Amino acid sequence: MMSDDLINQTIDEAKRFIWKAEQALKRLEDDGKQRYFITGTKESGALRRASLDLTRSLSRLRKGGE
Repeated sequence: MMSDDLINQTIDEAKRFIWKAEQALKRLEDDGKQRYFITGTKESGALRRASLDLTRSLSRLRKGGE
């Protein structure tokens, strides 16, 4: 069964992912898109982590909070 807490947690993770995505885009725009294409940035690493956390939260939500 889905709980309010689980839904709210997933919303929070989605917001965090969007925030990190916006930061990564801004970094790429500010520094030139080609410069960090291969090596990445701390913002792109944070974005990958936020993506993983969101994926896990969505998985728990789909399973009904198991």
